[in-house]
This record gives sequence, structure tokens and C-alpha cells, in this order.
Amino acid sequence: MSFITFGEILMRLSTPNHQTFNQAQSFDTYYGGAEMNVAIGLSGLGVDTAMISAVPNNDLGNQIIQNLKRYNVDTKHVSQAEGRLGLYFTESGYAQRAHRLIYDRQMSTFSQFYHRDDDIEVILKGHDWFHITGITAGLNNELLQFLKKAVKVAKKLGLFVSCDLNFRAALWDFETARKEMSDILYDVDLVFGYEPIALPDNEGHDQKDGLDRMADIEEIQPYLEQIHDKYNIKYIAFVQRKIFSHKRNRLQGFLSTQNQIVKTDPIDVDILDRLGTGDAFSVGVIYGIMQKWNLAKIVEFGIYNMSYKHNIFGDFSYASLENIYASIQSNRDINR
Repeated sequence: MSFITFGEILMRLSTPNHQTFNQAQSFDTYYGGAEMNVAIGLSGLGVDTAMISAVPNNDLGNQIIQNLKRYNVDTKHVSQAEGRLGLYFTESGYAQRAHRLIYDRQMSTFSQFYHRDDDIEVILKGHDWFHITGITAGLNNELLQFLKKAVKVAKKLGLFVSCDLNFRAALWDFETARKEMSDILYDVDLVFGYEPIALPDNEGHDQKDGLDRMADIEEIQPYLEQIHDKYNIKYIAFVQRKIFSHKRNRLQGFLSTQNQIVKTDPIDVDILDRLGTGDAFSVGVIYGIMQKWNLAKIVEFGIYNMSYKHNIFGDFSYASLENIYASIQSNRDINR
């Protein structure tokens, strides 16, 4: 099965050794972005993957393209143009000190990227799966409108469409995101998360307002059923994360269809690098659906891959099926 995604690739600059921004004299560099993380993760599992994106026409853009090729992601539709690369800076938390992120992505080459209307059908033909996120939708109105058109074209061509809602308050307000992302969902088969999705009551208030993120599944399930029915979504996948500290969390995965919901056992993880772990969950679920596994196995693998990514530096994990299962099942000091 052939997978293609559309999104921005950023340079991540991280303070070393848990230093604060005020202390740091240097930064460790990585490349990442929600859509790229998913493409590389699926490539590690043997899926044919491709990206639609834009990077600067300079050495940094060249390095990104080389990096994608290194991980067997097709770069035919990664264009290069004048402009700058989007950046984000991270300060790794420790003990009671939380992680911090600073974004510097305005006016990036990607944010000025607009394909002609007839290009997207040509690009999507020959692929089976199209993946998007709410991050790209929130960057500006032109990208939002392009994304809406791309999803409709994908459905017309018969592609399976997945969407990670991925709300970012730094990009747009919650109510705008809820309205715009809900418009897209009528053409989506798999959605990650259930906010921001519009589910208004008779008085126009959203039924989910005030719902605790760690609510029991019995409380969440009626809303999921309504989302399935209203938007004709085949799958809804999400994770509940209990935070003990910035270095130890508990994860539990959930996957629902119109008539069934399954959940994993909770799993405790020690954290080397939390960034990109949600994308790793997406990778696991997408791969499981591609393999036509049953719901329980799909969501379990999603949590396994998410757990594995917590122990990998950088934004993405490029690992085989054997690596992921061996990591979960092994209690040995060294695998020899």
C-alpha cells in the first residue's frame, strides 16, 4: 500500500543536557514535523511513503531532502523555493520543570506553498492513503483551503484518508479549529483524537465542552458514537496519558468504530524524548489498519510503537516490526 502525506518539515534546535534556554550556548539539531514523522515511521515498517512539502532552495533544504531519501521517503513532490526554513526550539524539562517550546515558523517556504488546483489530483493518483494534520490546516487560510480541496480529491480517487487533529493554540483559536477541522472530517476515514470536532447540542453548545481528557471510556463512548454517525468516520483513535513526572508517564490507547470500542492495558514508559510520540501512535494504528489486523491488535501496536518512540532521540522513529516488539518484550540488559 502506498502512503502520501502533506505537511511542513521543521528544524528542531534542542538545548543539550536538560539546559534551560538561558543557559544554552549551543543546540542539538534535528529535523521533524508531524507528517514527516509518520511517513518515516511507516517507511521503517516497509510501507512505500511519499511527502508533499516545500523547503528552501539552499543547503538546509538539500539536507532535508537527503534525509528523507535516507529513510526511503519519496521526495518527488518536495519542492524547493526561495525563503526560509521553519524552526522550533525545545528546552527539555527535568523533575518538576516542564518542557518548553518556542516556534519560529512564520513566512517559511512551506507556509507560502500553494499548488495549482490541477496538481493535487496528478500527485495523489497512484497512492492508496492520504494523511493530513490540523497543524497544516492552522498555518494560514490558503493552506487550509488547499487541504480541504486535497481531501475531497483524495476521496474522489478512492484513497483512504486519515487526519490527526493535532490542535496547536499557537496557530489558531480552538473554536475556529473546531469549525474548520469538522468541515474536513466528512471526507476522512480515520481520525486521531476527538477534539476539536464540533458536536453541538440543541442550544448550539458543544456536548463535549467540559469533558475531562482522562474521562472513563463509558463517559466518552456516547460522544464517539455520535461523531461516527455525524461524520461517517470509520475509526477514531486516541491516547490517554497520565503524567507522573516529565520522565515517566502512563499510556493507554483506544480505538473505536461505529459499533465497537477497544482499549489497551495501561503501559508505563520512561521518557528519553517525548516529542513525536503521538505521531508514532499514528504510525502503529495506520500500519495495523493497512495490515487488516483486528481492532485490539491495531491499537496495541499503536501503543507499542508510541512506547518505543519515548526511548528514541529526535522527532521520529525509524524501526522495524521486529525492533518494536523486541523492545517491548525484552527484559535483558543487552540484546546480543
